[in-house]
Amino acid sequence: MSILRGNGTKPVTAGEGNKPRKLGLNLRVLLREAIFGVNDGLVATVGLVSGEALSHQPHGSIVIAGLSSVGAAMVSMSMGSYLATTSQNDWVRQQIREQRADIQDHPHQEAHEVRELLEEIGIPDREIAGIRQDIISSRPRWLKFMIREALGVHPSHHETPLANAVTMAIAVAVGSSPPILPFLLPLPTLLARDLAWFLSLMAALTVGAIKGRLTGSPVVVSSLQFGVLASLSAAVGAGIGWLLGLAGT
Repeated sequence: MSILRGNGTKPVTAGEGNKPRKLGLNLRVLLREAIFGVNDGLVATVGLVSGEALSHQPHGSIVIAGLSSVGAAMVSMSMGSYLATTSQNDWVRQQIREQRADIQDHPHQEAHEVRELLEEIGIPDREIAGIRQDIISSRPRWLKFMIREALGVHPSHHETPLANAVTMAIAVAVGSSPPILPFLLPLPTLLARDLAWFLSLMAALTVGAIKGRLTGSPVVVSSLQFGVLASLSAAVGAGIGWLLGLAGT
């Protein structure tokens, strides 16, 4: 009988049960990092190039500023993802150590908590005593149960810091491409700006639709959310650039 109640918390590592388990990459987590990275790269870059273009900066300056921003964002976001994941992993390991110590030092209290958890997830009263005894008769099984039910941690929530960081860096680069690409082409600045806006909006709508499709949320609503966010960023960047351009004239 499988009794699970995971709450989306992060990873369990090897050594919390009878034997180490192999844990693969968590596609759900990588999807989260990818969507976050694409959105951040797209929104930040379209706002930047919009402001640069409307402040009457030379075409070369816009390219330099855009590429510098993309590089900085890739490093910053990927390192942030790596540090956040490792910090969360360390925190979970500490919680597991404390849970193991609680079972060792306060077995009666922890056994009572097992009963409460079984009641909470809806196990019939007539079955609780037998299931509880099966759980607490084995310390490794007991620890596994408490890790899943009391801490809300499940092996499928495993996250790999390096995989998250690489995914984030690639996603930021991909998201930054639509607004920066037109300025890398031999186009007049105003045409490159307008094309950057168009490509960014199309990219935002597409990413939103993909996210909606993969997560089961309404595709149109998800697509419009991303589109509005990218448009707002472009408008803010353009407004700031326009005002700075007026101040410089």
